[in-house]
Amino acid sequence: MTIVDRVDSSSTSAPADAHLPPPRSPVRLRFVGHRGDYWRLMIRGGVLQAVTLGIYRFWLFTDMRRFLWASTEVDGETLEYTGTPIELLIGFLIAVGILAPVYALLFAASLELGILSPLSGIAAFVVLAAFGQYAAFRARRYRLTRTVFRGLRFHQSGSAVRYALRAMLWWLAIALTLGLASPWATANLERYKMRNTFYGSLGGSFAGSAGRLFWRGVLIWLAVIGPLAAGLVAAAALIDWPAVMQALGRGNVASFDAAMKGNERTMVGIGALAAAATWSMLFAVILYPAYQAIVMRWWLGGVRIGGAVAASDLQMRRYYFAYLRYLLYVALFSIAFAVVALLVLRLAHASSNFTSASILRDGVAGPDVILAAVAGIVAYVIYILGVSTIYQVVVKMRLWQAAVESVMISGIVALDHVQAGEATASAVGEGLADALGAGAI
Repeated sequence: MTIVDRVDSSSTSAPADAHLPPPRSPVRLRFVGHRGDYWRLMIRGGVLQAVTLGIYRFWLFTDMRRFLWASTEVDGETLEYTGTPIELLIGFLIAVGILAPVYALLFAASLELGILSPLSGIAAFVVLAAFGQYAAFRARRYRLTRTVFRGLRFHQSGSAVRYALRAMLWWLAIALTLGLASPWATANLERYKMRNTFYGSLGGSFAGSAGRLFWRGVLIWLAVIGPLAAGLVAAAALIDWPAVMQALGRGNVASFDAAMKGNERTMVGIGALAAAATWSMLFAVILYPAYQAIVMRWWLGGVRIGGAVAASDLQMRRYYFAYLRYLLYVALFSIAFAVVALLVLRLAHASSNFTSASILRDGVAGPDVILAAVAGIVAYVIYILGVSTIYQVVVKMRLWQAAVESVMISGIVALDHVQAGEATASAVGEGLADALGAGAI
């Protein structure tokens, strides 16, 4: 059954009524943005970020969202993003004010405070992880309330605290099952988010099956986690851990090699663990785009807004093409950057008096050394911004486009008679997510 057949069947499952007009055909979303415009937006944003020491990022994020939202067309009409950079900046500053005392308390707990000191690392991880989940839910609320379609806003209800607690409990289950519980965690959290998502007065829901996601991704789990689990079992059975800890305590490689010499079982266990870890990391990198595509297609196919039902025929190869293109562009950019840097260094060396006297003067670094250090920092910032710009255009925008163009919506007539919903939310959650590194487009 094709995607058109699925959405047709979902839209015509209700009994027919001779007095009603025939149901509308499924609507496929379109991406109408031009890649060249996004390149120019991102390059200009990268330059302004460098000039403003990163402050322009709030304006850049706003421009990125406006572009992507306006490039997403649903039944002939595009989305609109109404957020402002000032909101993001103020939300970030408030978030920093909230997090500063938290970081201070965690730092104090990491000092020699009796029983609290050994637990400070665990406590810091749990607290910051909970803050990250809380912030992600609040940030989603902010983005939804700044998303407008046909003159009406989306919005989100629900408790960010409950969501954070729910997510942390699922994290525990995921850790105990080595990731096998992840599909059920993802499905449960998505149902909570979509139950609290509204387009005007129309409520949302999520129909994605955890079991279906599990069976779609179980081969990836076996390829990545299976060898690692086997390596851990082998290591636990073969390695003489007291001898290893004693050898490591001597503090040098030669002593460790001498202590392990003749202990063949331990060396076999260490080798098995290293091989398993290498295999897992390699396959995690190779299969990551496949996992992303599986989860995105599953998620898109589970979204419901009132009677509007989404389905997706997202192709995995579009994810692989995006990442391979990114690697190619980064390689070309790195080569060009290295050539330019070498030319600049040669010109600078030929036109300056870079001598031992200029390096140190009375034990203090000379101006040439300071200038070289500043130039190195500037070159590093330019390179990082360049790689980030390539990623945003070649990966992020292309994956957004691939997801949009894969979606078909049946029952879109349900969106024709919707009343306005709640007022907008603050940007503090967005700022918290940004400050904790959990922000998103």
